[in-house]
Amino acid sequence: MNQDNTIARGNGWFTAWIGGQLMMMSADNSAYLSLSGSGGRIWELLEQPRTLAGLCEALAGEYVIEPAEIREQVQAFLERLQLQHAIELHPSTVA
Repeated sequence: MNQDNTIARGNGWFTAWIGGQLMMMSADNSAYLSLSGSGGRIWELLEQPRTLAGLCEALAGEYVIEPAEIREQVQAFLERLQLQHAIELHPSTVA
């Protein structure tokens, strides 16, 4: 995953918080996901497309941790979301 790519939510996902879990369903992909804790927060933050660095900075500010310390975990989580077509990566438009 290129750190300069913009990460955006994939289309067609329906979500609802149920008992501290973010339940996600995509009829297009016949997929169901359940996110808790920081996974649900990442989904919320992706309401506005962000770069990996921007996402890590936002999380670091909320969880009082250095962005570099969470980058590997966030990237691995995003890669799992990408496999489920829950997120899309778009090349950066900044030269």
